[in-house]
Amino acid sequence: MLSQTQSRMHDRQGAFTVEFAICCGLFFVILMSSIEFTRFMYARHSVDQAAYEAARLGIVPGRTPTEVIARANQILNATGVRNATVTVTPSVFTTSTSTVTVRVRCSYADSSWMKPVFLTNTDILSEITLDHENKAYLVPSGGNIGNNNNEPIDI
Repeated sequence: MLSQTQSRMHDRQGAFTVEFAICCGLFFVILMSSIEFTRFMYARHSVDQAAYEAARLGIVPGRTPTEVIARANQILNATGVRNATVTVTPSVFTTSTSTVTVRVRCSYADSSWMKPVFLTNTDILSEITLDHENKAYLVPSGGNIGNNNNEPIDI
């Protein structure tokens, strides 16, 4: 015959297995969701950075929209963001271009390391507009910074 202490221990033999299954399942849900949200934030930052770096290249006189798109794609490829669409406005840079806008859009599902569970239909979008540097900003010989409307245009 079993003592009272041995009887209690015998009744709890499956408790560890059940507790482990519940805790282990919860742990893996938290772990996988952390990985998914971290990758999303990384991809979002990469898209933002690609748009900004491409726009910075585009505001320099003499650059072309093709070079701007290539720069954005270079950054996106280096960070693992796939199937992104990069658009540049205007489509042709001239001496009268006042702003350059770079827009980058991609689906998070295309750039995720695993099949997304929480962010399945999420698009990542970044749009940056910067002023085009089409005038030389020179300091007049008097040392005072003044109106530069009559100065030469950089080509």
